[in-house]
Amino acid sequence: MTGVFISWTRQNGRTADLANALGLSPEYVYLSSRFGLPGRYARQLRATRRLLKRTAPARAALMLPPAPALLAFLGSRRRRPERLLFDLHTGFFLDPKWAWSARPALRLMRHLGGTAIVTGDHLRRACERAGVPAVVLHDAIGDADPPSEHAGFLLCPLSYANDEPVAEILAAAALTPEVEWRLTGRAPDAVAAAAPANVVFTGFVSDDEYAELVRASLGVVALTTRAHTMQRAGYEAFSAGVPHITSDFPELRDFYGESGVLTVPSAAAIAAAVRDLTERRAALVAALVRVRAIRIEEQQRGLNAVRSALGLPAARGLTGSASDATTGGNA
Repeated sequence: MTGVFISWTRQNGRTADLANALGLSPEYVYLSSRFGLPGRYARQLRATRRLLKRTAPARAALMLPPAPALLAFLGSRRRRPERLLFDLHTGFFLDPKWAWSARPALRLMRHLGGTAIVTGDHLRRACERAGVPAVVLHDAIGDADPPSEHAGFLLCPLSYANDEPVAEILAAAALTPEVEWRLTGRAPDAVAAAAPANVVFTGFVSDDEYAELVRASLGVVALTTRAHTMQRAGYEAFSAGVPHITSDFPELRDFYGESGVLTVPSAAAIAAAVRDLTERRAALVAALVRVRAIRIEEQQRGLNAVRSALGLPAARGLTGSASDATTGGNA
């Protein structure tokens, strides 16, 4: 390994995939505290500094948010990794919990040096306006053959986060009683109580079980109300050769092209998208295979730009299973 890729999470599929592609060791720093979130962040900051001191990496990548993780790189320039990479998720810019910190955090990144990776041109431009060079790099895209059969259910991976239109999804399920909906993750009691009879809650599932659910599904429903957001569940469906319903935002429209069914977050629109996917499924799968080949080529270029920023030689590619579900099987 040539360095470390740090995430202040228990586990993260994007971190694991990118670390593997870049030859970095994924390091997850997640420590509980009886003093709540401030206490947890303080413990994680100390643990991250110890990690950097122990490993003395020449290269380090850091997933953000949370912004306080950046503080681990402050201090002696001599002890700082030569090459820094910042993986900026959409929440860094747009989640109300962290949006306030984006500007000072970008200033700190500019001070530290290094390169940001983001999932769209809008976010790339935001970084560059702040003086931080950025590369667009999506999650690992696999190229599995589309499944020959499906079991007729819709899979809806959820983390019950504030950008997921859960109420509208349940209402859409009620409008499509002919279809079984399977929702992953730990559903709040109020959500479970409001669900119609054709909704099944899977709870948390293993990575292998989740991959099987994706490939057995009629399609995947991966919706967000947050602009400029690419969902892990969408990448997973794309990689598996399974069509999916996604939000009608420019980034998603451009990335998935004719292979995705786009909708707005209203019950009637989502239900209409379900019927559209059902009727046009074969055509969507064929389009997916065509579009995916183009995206894999683009991903190769993005990966090599990141490797260049880290002082690494070009590599063959980042294609992979995208099997771990940050918003899917174990969200």
